[in-house]
Amino acid sequence: MKKGFTLIEVLLAVSIFTVIVIAFIGILSTITEVQVQSSSGAAVNQESQFLLQKLQYYVQTASLIDIPTSTATTSLKFDVASNALDPSYIKLATGTVYLQQNGGPLQPLTSNRVFVSGLSFTRHANPPGHDSVSISYTMSYFATSSVAQAFSQLFQTSIEQVSAATFDTALYASSNPEPLGSSADLWSPINSIMYFVGTNVGINNSSPAEQLSVTGGVQLVSTATSSITCNATARGTLDFYSTGGTTQDHLSLCAQAAGTTTVSWQTIY
Repeated sequence: MKKGFTLIEVLLAVSIFTVIVIAFIGILSTITEVQVQSSSGAAVNQESQFLLQKLQYYVQTASLIDIPTSTATTSLKFDVASNALDPSYIKLATGTVYLQQNGGPLQPLTSNRVFVSGLSFTRHANPPGHDSVSISYTMSYFATSSVAQAFSQLFQTSIEQVSAATFDTALYASSNPEPLGSSADLWSPINSIMYFVGTNVGINNSSPAEQLSVTGGVQLVSTATSSITCNATARGTLDFYSTGGTTQDHLSLCAQAAGTTTVSWQTIY
């Protein structure tokens, strides 16, 4: 006589089979999630590598990085060798990083596969070496079909400027010359000798309190053998001349004498 399975044996077999199926589903789900995350991470890394290469190229080849020093900004303004492309900008708009040159169209540096946020640039001065630019941003991958595909990563790097504006001939003013610098955008010290503070200039003085402050001697060199003309236009001029030989040198100040309205040379020596 054949003996069949009891109800308890059937339930036990079904339970074991269910546990095995659930375990396999969990493993498959984990593997799928890892693959999805890996795919999202690869997309972010690929996009970021392309963006970093572009940023490195434009920073290193720029003739001028035109952003404040030690202050984070959301866009990078720079000049390049070709005047037709100046000024150039790298900026962020609605999650996409763009390049714009000379007011032209926006050229995307990232695709619509990723979303960029928190883009910032900080220029660091390094005299007498080249400036460097610190860059920070977060790149995210979003998929509307699956929350599991969401992936974000913070990127931070620093790029040193390799190129800089140089002149291989004399620098001449055009018919409509532009100023070099302003009180708001001061020049860095020149050879650690000439310093600029507001509208004041210091020679060997990093904190000039007057329009011109000189630490050290001031030498007047002249090949003239007689004084220049002293008049209201030349008022305040310090004049030095020598007739040569054993005769005394002459040092005078063009100024108005006390009790008169006449401007004339006042002998100092």
